Amino acid sequence: MKKNVLIKQNASIKEAMRSIDHSGLRAVYVVDNENRLLGVVSDSEIRKSIIKGKDIKSPVKDIVKENPVVLHEKDLNDPVIIRKTVQKLRSRMPDARQILVLNSQGKPRQLAFIYRLLSQKKNKHDTEHSGKNILVVGGAGYLGSVLVRKLLAKGYRVRVLDVLMFGRKPLEELLGNKRFELIEGDMRDISVLVRSLEGIDAVINLAAVVGDPACKSTPERTIETNYLANKALAEACKYNQINRFIYASTCSVYGVMTGDKHLDENSALNPVSLYARSKIQSEEGILSLVDENFSPTILRMGTLYGYSPRMRFDLVVNAMTKTAVLEKKIIVHNGGKQWRPLLEINDAAEAYIECLEAPVSRIKGAIFNVGSDEQNYQIIQMGQAVKRCVPDAELIIQEGSDDARNYLVSFGLIKKHLRYKAMNSLYDAVMRIKQAIIDKEIDKLDDKIYYNVEYNK
Repeated sequence: MKKNVLIKQNASIKEAMRSIDHSGLRAVYVVDNENRLLGVVSDSEIRKSIIKGKDIKSPVKDIVKENPVVLHEKDLNDPVIIRKTVQKLRSRMPDARQILVLNSQGKPRQLAFIYRLLSQKKNKHDTEHSGKNILVVGGAGYLGSVLVRKLLAKGYRVRVLDVLMFGRKPLEELLGNKRFELIEGDMRDISVLVRSLEGIDAVINLAAVVGDPACKSTPERTIETNYLANKALAEACKYNQINRFIYASTCSVYGVMTGDKHLDENSALNPVSLYARSKIQSEEGILSLVDENFSPTILRMGTLYGYSPRMRFDLVVNAMTKTAVLEKKIIVHNGGKQWRPLLEINDAAEAYIECLEAPVSRIKGAIFNVGSDEQNYQIIQMGQAVKRCVPDAELIIQEGSDDARNYLVSFGLIKKHLRYKAMNSLYDAVMRIKQAIIDKEIDKLDDKIYYNVEYNK
């Protein structure tokens, strides 16, 4: 039997939830002191009991469901019984992929994969993680609209909570998908926030006032959204035993480096903007909530770039590409010597999926820089890369800038612990944006909807 699948009747509800989180399954089987099966408790039943006021220190036997659907050893060679039992299980749990098998003494013997019992080919979505309900806060944004599509493609059910500041167009094609749900609302509204968590297994929080200029223009909303509402969301997740919580932070927290040493997750933080400071406060607030069960993860992303259904042209690579195609010039400020770690938008989305699917022990309370050592670029190198893609554009190097950020970042930790590797190239991303502009795939390129700071104003 897989570890953490069985739990004693006098264990607490909180311990049962911890077993579920660490096993990766949706339920835990409750046994008596003789290891005989008493019943089953699912993660959703635990969360429902908490909402109804049940103390998580209470014994799990208080909420156990008796007479779970199981198979017996003697029936493993009878395809008719197997088929009927599986049908009964899936009438209760449509996403069930495994079934408990009991020995002749009524004690759990093994968890059997249903597709093997039915002699079926394994479906690509038959994993421990697919079928789960994921809430993506800010899922209609630049990164969110890419991530949501990837989650749906992997078989997850996805709910998006978004204020839809930039409209619903980035998600319109998903509205007919039965595994997708959109809640239009503001995470600062506690009633909306609580409603959005109903039935959810894991939360990814991308919502924020993003970027230094946008935060500077709306400081009050920045503090409310980037820190206060985020802390409330994390606390609500902890209370409801939604223990897998992934937070979108930024490498901007490193600010200005001294020397030329690559900065890792333990390096000193040196923020130079309200945006970076608000992210640091949120990181600290979230990590202060870690306990035996609550297992948040912080992803400090590099500077994003690339094509998205909710396009942005206020990001350095995207902006350079746009002016190169339309105006035949590429502007590099401050001599272009400052360093930035780049991160293509699809690679960013994959990092969140890696954290969703990794064992809890690998991601609990962890901070990961997200990117690759190969994509630490100086601004001048970005300009040169864009020029290679748009050769008739002029590369113009100017002195002076009010952006003091300059940092080289190390990405060894995420590569080691999650085996994560950013795969997409700067050249391919620039060519994708270039073609989208030429083909008029993106309308009205000067519309403020593509620029966070202008839209916030």
